Amino acid sequence: MQQSSSESLNSIPTYSHYNSNNIMIIAVIYCTFLILSNLTASKIANIFGINITAALIYFPLTYIFDDILTEVYGFKVSRRVIWMGLVANAMVTFGALLAIHLPAAVFWPDQQAYQIVFTASLRVFIASSIAYLFGEFINSILLAKLKVLTSGKYFWLRVISSTSVGAGIDTAIFSAIAFIGTMPNKAVFQLFLVMYIFKVTYEIVALPITYKITNYLKRKDKIDFYDNKTRFNPFSLQL
Repeated sequence: MQQSSSESLNSIPTYSHYNSNNIMIIAVIYCTFLILSNLTASKIANIFGINITAALIYFPLTYIFDDILTEVYGFKVSRRVIWMGLVANAMVTFGALLAIHLPAAVFWPDQQAYQIVFTASLRVFIASSIAYLFGEFINSILLAKLKVLTSGKYFWLRVISSTSVGAGIDTAIFSAIAFIGTMPNKAVFQLFLVMYIFKVTYEIVALPITYKITNYLKRKDKIDFYDNKTRFNPFSLQL
């Protein structure tokens, strides 16, 4: 598969491109799946005899939308959305922790269960936040650099390559911080392996949809950005 020709598209973002409603829509969806990932990460499910975290349903989608943002609008837009996701996730996590410490009504019997679930999510939040920043930024930077290197060709190969590296680093960091000491090391390694394979496979299976969305956005917003002169500083929010 090869990305459609972008010769007629604008390779220099303008104010109108950065304020596209499509960026806002993708950013909201991206943040939603990120938050869902962290709320469900402490649930370990057993599917066909294999232990997996429930977050695997949602988290791979953040890589897909990160790929779409980077491919169409460039690293700078993706960078802002990555930080937006971290802030939104932090607000949800610490909001839930505040709710834990609110005095429970005398007739409400679920305080202990509520506390167990959301206290566990603090460690998950720390693990996922560190892993998330490393994984998402590496994925976005690598995809942007490969786009320039290949002159925008071989989108399928660029996406799989960047996700394989980013997801590998993300999964290793998350597994180590979130689960080591809470379960046998063998189980932690099994979780890492299953999560990593699942994320990469998820990306490959979703490629036809990723193609359709990126091509649609390029035509709709008339932009196909190449990060030729981009400074890949993850801590800058400048567009």
